[in-house]
Amino acid sequence: MIKKKCIGTIFAPGLFSAIAWAHEGHEHAAVNPLQIEWGLKGASDIANIHPLFVHFPIALLMASVVFYLLGVILKKEQSLVAGKWALVTGTIAAGFTVWSGFQAAGTVPHGGVTHGIMIVHQFFGYGILGLSIALSLWLLISKSDLPQKGRSFFLIFMVVLAGLIVQGADFGGRMVFQHGVGVGKQSVMQKGAVSHEHHGYDKGNKHETAGVHEHGEEGHDHH
Repeated sequence: MIKKKCIGTIFAPGLFSAIAWAHEGHEHAAVNPLQIEWGLKGASDIANIHPLFVHFPIALLMASVVFYLLGVILKKEQSLVAGKWALVTGTIAAGFTVWSGFQAAGTVPHGGVTHGIMIVHQFFGYGILGLSIALSLWLLISKSDLPQKGRSFFLIFMVVLAGLIVQGADFGGRMVFQHGVGVGKQSVMQKGAVSHEHHGYDKGNKHETAGVHEHGEEGHDHH
């Protein structure tokens, strides 16, 4: 009981200070929560459904890697079971994410540098999906939570999967936060079709030059 009081005495000042610091400077923006427009207004303003799926495979597959590493290090069977099902469900989520991302590519204007980033981001998505499918099938065929044959290779590939996810997510973040691709419906082309303006990029003067770029079912046609 004394220990609890001591801990409370130590952490209470810090907690109150953190609350005060967080509130500082925001008094002018105080709004009654009832005055805020509720509902899925954010979802209604997105250019495509890709953002609704993208975080699920990231969370599930990364959690799977952590569960497997903890299970092996701590020798906890429960962690291996959690890792297995996080991998399987994350693979399913990755399938929907790659599909939605492929559809999203034709709904937002992007050119020059952003087009290059998008193409690489797509390839990372394919790689993540392919590797996660292979690892999931490996588990299902072995009928175990962690394959006994090739166990070390399985764990190495899990770490590689985590690396692909981190880098792929970084490319996606660059498109959104640095270049504003797909930020709100205002970024969607008026035609709403697969063709969009494609800007070339002049490295000499760091300005984008106009051109035309089209997404078709058979690939990319440059004019």
